[in-house]
Amino acid sequence: MQNSKHEDAFMKMGVEYFREHILKLLGINYSYEEIGPTELVALTINELYMDFTFKTTEEDLYIHIEFQTTNKSEKKDLKRFHSYEALFSHNMDAKVITYVIYTGGIEETKGELDCGVYTYRVVPVYMGKKNADEVIQRLKEKKATGEALTEDDFAQLSMTPLMGGQMSRKDKIKEGIFIAKEEHNDMADKVMAMLYTLADKFLDGIELDEIKEAMVMTRLGQMILDDGIRIGELRGREAGINEGSEETQKRMDSLINILLTSNRTDDCLKASKDAAYRKKLMDELGIK
Repeated sequence: MQNSKHEDAFMKMGVEYFREHILKLLGINYSYEEIGPTELVALTINELYMDFTFKTTEEDLYIHIEFQTTNKSEKKDLKRFHSYEALFSHNMDAKVITYVIYTGGIEETKGELDCGVYTYRVVPVYMGKKNADEVIQRLKEKKATGEALTEDDFAQLSMTPLMGGQMSRKDKIKEGIFIAKEEHNDMADKVMAMLYTLADKFLDGIELDEIKEAMVMTRLGQMILDDGIRIGELRGREAGINEGSEETQKRMDSLINILLTSNRTDDCLKASKDAAYRKKLMDELGIK
């Protein structure tokens, strides 16, 4: 399903926070120009996909960021990154530096590839030594005392999905959203946006749906849900289902309120995408 306009904007916010705050904490220090279209989504090059690219203010220089959750085939991965760089450099007529952020338990890599007359190199960044479980527990204890989270706390929270620890990546993201959404400020919104962006990168299926459920009860999540319902309306009209009147909008508002109050987030998310299912729920709940 195509992202809604608010979801696209939400993920852009996450990418901007990652670029402006997190990269510097990881030792990747550059000034950047405004994000262009190729930097918001995976860039397709002959069926190859790059994670993120950012145009720096330095002349003809791009930064390429890759995330690696395993290092079982480093030589193959380096060949892939080398292909990305070569094609991107050719297309953009610019230099490219690749930083590989290794997550989980990866603490050492070779980082270079023998290409005959030259050696290809990436810059490794290791996150495995940092413990997400400890960060999340510390922030929970801090909030329990009523103490406000600092900018550094937010930055640490946003990086927990990339860290090591016993928690699954899904649970790190979910716990991060629960902690951030109680803060009600712009920094918390940016952190939730980054966590959602990382969820979209690393998770799929049921796990990604769980993260979307966690987002539903936030202000930004509600905006995404509202967009999803409007997309569902449009598809319903295209299928001949009458969903466009002001009265119908009131019925949908009632449906959302009932579902959220009843903690039926699964139904709420499904209803935002499926007009026929939405109608079924309205009939079931007696919403006329």
